[in-house]
Amino acid sequence: MSEILVLDMNWQPQSFCTWKRAAKLLYEGRAQVVKEDEDGRRLNTPSFSYGMPRVIVVRNAWVRRKRMAVPFSRRNVYVRDNGECQYCARVLHTSEYTLDHVVPRCQGGVSSWTNLVLACLRCNKKKSGMTPAEAGMHLLKQPVEPKASDPKYNFKLHIHKMRPEWKQWESWLYWNVTLDK
Repeated sequence: MSEILVLDMNWQPQSFCTWKRAAKLLYEGRAQVVKEDEDGRRLNTPSFSYGMPRVIVVRNAWVRRKRMAVPFSRRNVYVRDNGECQYCARVLHTSEYTLDHVVPRCQGGVSSWTNLVLACLRCNKKKSGMTPAEAGMHLLKQPVEPKASDPKYNFKLHIHKMRPEWKQWESWLYWNVTLDK
C-alpha cells in the first residue's frame, strides 16, 4: 500500500510510495524522514532502524511514471474548467467556487468527470436541484474527462485517504484528494 507521502527538494508533495521503496531511498541516502508513524511502528534492519516513515523528502530529482488517468479531485475539476463558473463565466478563486452536479443527485446524478462542473455560489443556488434546462441555464461547455497527456493541464496526485502525519500539508492535500464517485 502506498501510504508514504514523498516531498521534493522544495518540500512540495510530489507522489506516494510504498514503505519498501521508502526504505530503499533511506538506505541509499537519497531521502530523509520528515514525519514518522504516530502509532510508533518501526522499520528495523541490520544496518539501520527508523520509525515507520509517513513523510519523506527526496534529495535529488525523481522521475515519476506518467499516469494513465487524471485523478478525479476538486483541484483537477477547477483546472479542467479554467477556474470559471460554467454557467456565467465568472472567474473564481478556490474559496469562491462550488462543484455542481449537472444532473442533480436527487435526480440520480453521480459524481463523475462528465457530471461535475465548477459553479459560483449564486449560479449553484439558482440551479438548485434542477438540470440546467429545467433552470433555464446553459453550460459554457460540456464536462468531459480530461486526458493526462493534455499539455494545457497540470494535474496532481491520486490521494485516497488522509493520514494524521500529513497535517502540515492538509490544505494542499484537501484540494487534491480523489473524490468519491
